[in-house]
Amino acid sequence: MSFNAVISGATVIVSALFAILVLNQYRERKKMHQLMWGIALALWAIGVGAEFLATLGDWSVWMYRAYYIAGALLIPAWLGLGTLYLVASRRVAHSALGIVTILSVIGILLIATWEIDPARLRATPDQFVPLKIYPFFPIQLLLIALNIFGTVAFVGGALWSTFHFVRAHIHGGRVLATVLIAIGGGIAAGAHSLGVLSGIELFRVSEFIAVLFIFAGFMLSNSPAKQ
Repeated sequence: MSFNAVISGATVIVSALFAILVLNQYRERKKMHQLMWGIALALWAIGVGAEFLATLGDWSVWMYRAYYIAGALLIPAWLGLGTLYLVASRRVAHSALGIVTILSVIGILLIATWEIDPARLRATPDQFVPLKIYPFFPIQLLLIALNIFGTVAFVGGALWSTFHFVRAHIHGGRVLATVLIAIGGGIAAGAHSLGVLSGIELFRVSEFIAVLFIFAGFMLSNSPAKQ
């Protein structure tokens, strides 16, 4: 098995376990940020799962559609929604949820039905994610909009929480947790750029490191506070 397959497989396992953990917490506590993050992490597992299958063979049309919907279109926006439910008012978060849901449905329908030439999916060496398969308008433009929102909300929300904790003289685990989550979100946002500039190996590794940082921050934020 190749190095790329090992890294992608490890990322699938971590993100799937993470999603189960967060969704289980939502089942017990019914917190909206847990539901949003659980959805995003389940999408993360699906998106990286498609990448993993591609490293074992080649991209198929359905596999590429699954990757593009879950991995490229939806993950950042739904991670951002989770953070928005923590740092913004319920009214603002609900409004954002409505808008993101509508845009997500439109994006899913466009990606699922847009005609793809299978030959273009085999044109990229080493099964790297093929670029420019979908047109800039409307699909890539919609992807950019959702990714910008998600990155700003997720990373910005984590940084805002860190600032709030420091200003309120709350130190230790909670500050470190939000810093780790912000770093993981930043790495995730830059993963595709890293891959384009530096190759498939760094792309896979950056995805794995991103989910590890977010996972570590999440676990630390949920650990019992010291008395």
